[in-house]
Amino acid sequence: MNPRSGRWAFGLTVAAFAWSVGLVPAALVAPLYSGTAASGSGPTTSTSSTLVEVNGAQVLLIVAVPALLAALAGIALHRKCAHGSLRAERLAWVAVSVLAALAILGAASIGLLVLPIALLLGAAAALTPAPAD
Repeated sequence: MNPRSGRWAFGLTVAAFAWSVGLVPAALVAPLYSGTAASGSGPTTSTSSTLVEVNGAQVLLIVAVPALLAALAGIALHRKCAHGSLRAERLAWVAVSVLAALAILGAASIGLLVLPIALLLGAAAALTPAPAD
């Protein structure tokens, strides 16, 4: 593979990690749930809630899982690129697969926000070159 694919793989990995880390503060401030509230005979008002407001602070641990998996995949891809480690390549693909599964299982909640991480890391894993012998 040419050196440009390694640069692309690195950039995609950084983008995936940045996106995954961004999910943590987003869980605190981004409105993920919306609804309406009626107060007796008064007007109906729109409401919105963040993931943490609805599910509690413990949800931050769950939201941090994609960042941990992205970091693990990034380290594994670096080892593949630097040392040609087949075990590291397999580990990266396992992390990508787990992220894809999380995206599917969590489709009703944060799964759609995890899907770009899995796609970016999958592309990075496919592009990561092994060292020249």
